Amino acid sequence: MASANTQMANETKRADIARQLFDAYSAMSCCFLSEQLIQEAMLPGLRCLRQDMAVIASEHEEVVSSMIRDYETKLDMSRPDRSGSVTSGSAEDMRARVMSRIKDTNISNIFTRKK
Repeated sequence: MASANTQMANETKRADIARQLFDAYSAMSCCFLSEQLIQEAMLPGLRCLRQDMAVIASEHEEVVSSMIRDYETKLDMSRPDRSGSVTSGSAEDMRARVMSRIKDTNISNIFTRKK
């Protein structure tokens, strides 16, 4: 959906979908996600969303970039050849970092349906 949204011609609809995707990705960043899901779905989607945010809502672009970096770090830390072992608190650390970066973002309407 994020990939298709970057190609959308209708700028109003593109902006609306990008904001909703931002809310969804922000909420998902607090959940445990498998390495495969991060690599195959989250990172590609976040990279597309970052492109949209650069144009539509630049104030959120750094938050998206931060989520990408955190997921990439998580993947790097989980590989034994790079870190030697997986730290048990890494998911909680990532969650805390992401939440601190989005605390100024209004995500109170994540679970409300647009009319």
